[in-house]
Amino acid sequence: MDAKTIIFGDTAIDRLLQWLRASGEPKDVREVLLQYLEILHKLVTEESE
Repeated sequence: MDAKTIIFGDTAIDRLLQWLRASGEPKDVREVLLQYLEILHKLVTEESE
């Protein structure tokens, strides 16, 4: 891993927690996992652009 690619700040976990808090209701584990994978996908595609 190259140290130049390390980005501090907003992470996928942070975004997932924001999503969970914004929903205001409990979520199924499957739904949380799918949302987490979607967030990771967005972060990876943003990074590669």
